[in-house]
Amino acid sequence: MGKAILFLTIIFFSNFIGMYYGMYSYWWFDTTHHFLGGFFVAMLFGAYFADTKFPSKRFRWLAVIGATTFIGVVWEFAEYAASQTLIEPLYHNFGIRAYFIGDLNDTIKDLLMDIVGAFSWLAIFVRQRK
Repeated sequence: MGKAILFLTIIFFSNFIGMYYGMYSYWWFDTTHHFLGGFFVAMLFGAYFADTKFPSKRFRWLAVIGATTFIGVVWEFAEYAASQTLIEPLYHNFGIRAYFIGDLNDTIKDLLMDIVGAFSWLAIFVRQRK
């Protein structure tokens, strides 16, 4: 669980660095962050659910994917709220031209990458357990 939290913290702070240096103009920066976010959130929930009794392994896997998807949706709502409230203050106070959320296609791609990241972790986790 500690490794997942460490990597999620690195991803979180690299978002700010990416905003400052304008990295979100590159398509791969946001996509990579969402994929890795989904991967490490799934790792976090996998560790969290490790001692939880589930009716089957598949049910636990579904819980990990569902929890990761839920966090992705909450993140997208946070991006929307940030785009409504933080863009002007960041520019006026720090000179940072922030970009938080794109159009519907961007949001769907972000959620898809969160889920693909979670399934990628699951595929690695299941393969290691066999």
